[in-house]
Amino acid sequence: MRRRFLCITLCVGLLTFVAWLGRASQEKAKTTWTEIAPGVLRSSSPVAGYALVAGDKALLIDAPGPTGDLAKHGVRRIDGVLLTHYHRSVCAGIPDLPKEVKIQAPKKAEEWLAPKAVEKYWRDSIPLRGSRTAYLVLPVGVDNIDYALVDGKTFEWEGWKLSVLDTPGHALAHVAITAQKAKGPRVVFCGGAFASAGKLWAPYTTDWDHWTDAGLKPTAESLRKLITAKADVLCPAHGPVVDKNIDAALKQTLAAVEEIGFLKSFERYTKDRLGNAPQYRFLAKEQAMSNGSKPWTQVSEHIWLTGNTYVLTSKDNVCLMIDPWDKRSADQFAKLQADQKLGPIEVVMFSHAHFDHYDGVHYLPERAKFEVWALDAVAGPIAEPFLLRAPFLDARTVKFDKKPKDGDTLTWREYRFKFSHLPGQSEYTMGVETTIDGKRCYFTADNFFHQDMFSGSGGWMGLNRSFPPRYAASAKKVLDAAPEWVLAEHGGPFEFNAEDWRRRVSWGNVSAKAADLMCPSGNHLHDWNPHGVHFEPLVQKVKPGANFKGTLVVANVLAQRQKVKVTLEGRGLINDETLDFDIPPGTVIRPAVTVTQGERPPLRVGRHVFTLRTVIGAALDPSDAFFVVDVEP
Repeated sequence: MRRRFLCITLCVGLLTFVAWLGRASQEKAKTTWTEIAPGVLRSSSPVAGYALVAGDKALLIDAPGPTGDLAKHGVRRIDGVLLTHYHRSVCAGIPDLPKEVKIQAPKKAEEWLAPKAVEKYWRDSIPLRGSRTAYLVLPVGVDNIDYALVDGKTFEWEGWKLSVLDTPGHALAHVAITAQKAKGPRVVFCGGAFASAGKLWAPYTTDWDHWTDAGLKPTAESLRKLITAKADVLCPAHGPVVDKNIDAALKQTLAAVEEIGFLKSFERYTKDRLGNAPQYRFLAKEQAMSNGSKPWTQVSEHIWLTGNTYVLTSKDNVCLMIDPWDKRSADQFAKLQADQKLGPIEVVMFSHAHFDHYDGVHYLPERAKFEVWALDAVAGPIAEPFLLRAPFLDARTVKFDKKPKDGDTLTWREYRFKFSHLPGQSEYTMGVETTIDGKRCYFTADNFFHQDMFSGSGGWMGLNRSFPPRYAASAKKVLDAAPEWVLAEHGGPFEFNAEDWRRRVSWGNVSAKAADLMCPSGNHLHDWNPHGVHFEPLVQKVKPGANFKGTLVVANVLAQRQKVKVTLEGRGLINDETLDFDIPPGTVIRPAVTVTQGERPPLRVGRHVFTLRTVIGAALDPSDAFFVVDVEP
């Protein structure tokens, strides 16, 4: 393994621009094109681009890199580019195209390609207050794109008849292009909607929210459209050309997508797949799926609940609060305190690092008089909200008084709490075991819900760093603990039922196998993870001309050694730099990075996004890697 310290000179001067052009020219020389069907060429880059050729003219399908040796195929002029979607991997070559080349894109892609829209995206998405987001977005938008590609549109180019199919899923805005000339083969350019039989590239892009199959449903529908398109040649951006058994390959992929979509719901798995689902009681059914605005429910003598927020009282009449949500928690506690003549809050705990479970701490009175506790894994992103890319973070930091580790115990008054790392809905989640009013209780955050609520779980998605094996492991912890009560969030505590929890363990393991099968690498912890390569901190605030430091994190979760090439794409503002690593299996490396602005004119005041492109062997790594520099006046 080779580790390097990266020293980057931030500048906008002529020398940097010339050096960047030199590297671009080298890349051009490496890009070759091969004919895959009469009049159809495919590029050799890690992400495939395609060209329809007629005489000395070409029409490009996607623009993943420089045009390379198209001239060797008689091409003297590029008439236009048709983008299947907005991901930066298929748009990377746009800056190398002549200015007069017309670029067309899906109509809905304007939100992630137009300069002002892209600027807004980067401003609004960090930190991300929800889980609905886009992936692999360009660092800056592109001018003069015609958003003319809509479902059903047909047009002709040099004897080719083309049509547009709306195929969202892999991206929020995505189309496929069909092309046929005379009686020649029907060629379908499917972008990222299909990679190979049974596989999708970077399937985390189908995570349109954190707990449902919202993106997998359109993914499946798009595959059905591709089946009905009856291609003779199928041309993906991520994967080999398919010219045999296309129908079978697409149906295999459709079956894999539908299986994952089905398994996104524990409720479907336990009720429809296994059948005879066990029955067990809600402990406060009137609170189920509530937001903390309902009157308090007294679950037992010493514990109260509204929405996400639990209040535990001691025999001395003082209080411990779990998961305050917004100002309503402070207002609701004031009512409870007055009605029940309770004493003050002494401890506040957060179950996981989602803002609706901790941002109420900013509204609780007399902050200096109570302590804040959370598992160290939970406290990290809350205390440093700009360190990592994670959903549901609040930009305000919180200071912690105690940060127990997995397996630690803490006491408060007559209660003893055992803390455990309980990843499921989020990597940054804790479980807490204690006894309340004679009942053995387990606080499980948003991981597990009653099978009749929210499909039985908080869902899994790559952006949340939540994966099925972690759900299975966490469910096994609860099963082994065998509490009497599961104190779930969002108003959903319920009675423990051992068979229900055995099914939750099974659900996690079955889902993991299904996810592995859909991934090109065979390991969903690699392909379904946008964070396999990332930069820490995600955001740094600097003064003009100031240096900043960070850490490049590169994980190899696969079973074989990986040769990894990570390129910082400077866009002429900073130097492009490439780092090469040889990483053993199951290894995470964290080389330090120092960025200096040197003597050149500093970056302008404002937000700057820089992306990292990672290639493993000859394939593009699926990570959505970038970092942000906020230059302040």
